Amino acid sequence: MSMVTFEYGARAATDFLDAHRISAWTPFQTRGWWRAWIREAADAEGATPVLVHLARTGRPGLVVGLQLHQDGGTAVLRPLSWPWADYHEVAEAGEASPTEAEPGIGELAEAIGRCQQEFGARLDLRNLIADGPLQRAVSELGAAPRPSETVVRLDLTDPDVVRRVSERRDIRRKRRRVERLGTLRLTCADTPARIVARLPAFIDLHTRQWRDRPDAVAPFDGGVVDRTYAAVAAEPSSTARLHELWLDDTLLAAWFGFWHRRTYYAYRAAYDKGHGRDSPGHLLVAAMATELAARGTDTFDLTRGAYSYKLELPSTRALTMAASLEQPCRV
Repeated sequence: MSMVTFEYGARAATDFLDAHRISAWTPFQTRGWWRAWIREAADAEGATPVLVHLARTGRPGLVVGLQLHQDGGTAVLRPLSWPWADYHEVAEAGEASPTEAEPGIGELAEAIGRCQQEFGARLDLRNLIADGPLQRAVSELGAAPRPSETVVRLDLTDPDVVRRVSERRDIRRKRRRVERLGTLRLTCADTPARIVARLPAFIDLHTRQWRDRPDAVAPFDGGVVDRTYAAVAAEPSSTARLHELWLDDTLLAAWFGFWHRRTYYAYRAAYDKGHGRDSPGHLLVAAMATELAARGTDTFDLTRGAYSYKLELPSTRALTMAASLEQPCRV
């Protein structure tokens, strides 16, 4: 037996998240990520949060995070935290961890369809996990899946991949050149207090890298982006991490990301342009691959964007999916 409810608006959505244990397939459906994004970014994106909750007797409930927009007078439902999140998927609400069992695709499809009908909205979903429950549910509603974006990953369970990332000839040469100037070391802030303490330095590094560049996307400017990162960092359930590569006491490069279910998700990087000749970002990836593999990480997910620096690595590529359904007739 199941029951569908809609938690509409920031207050109702955050109250629901506060009251339930959320089990997420990716870090972009954790309670910490959703709660921080709703609090700091939803208004700026013109989005009203809508949590579709499918409560099921004897099993964890299913939660689909959506956000309602008005686009030229048309109501549109998009994934919650779009366009900030790299992946969108169903979460579970309950005491169990995410299951690999059949999640009830028919019930899930019906719940999403009811939500679309309730708000008379067009459904526009992107960056869905390929063949995941959310894509399968909207496909059952009649949406035709199509490619969304390319994601790039490193298999850290393969020692040869780790070796090829960390010991490439150009990496060894640049590492030796930098080490003539001092000691290279990698650190990782892995608790909310430590990440919050180091976040200003990361923001400053990123700001200096992208200052006056017309192609900067969502730059740090003291506003909503800064506040959202700080809010995510402060959330214990967000699984955030901040890796930093140092030359003695000089910060060369850093990566803000997430360690979730044996996968590291690389979200935003920054490096010191003054050391650009030595590719500090590449040196950071090499050091992180070794450290993450040693800690039992299965995958280094470089997330969206088939950029050249990712494709130079011994990586694999995959596609996220998109799906759309037109606005239904209100009854």
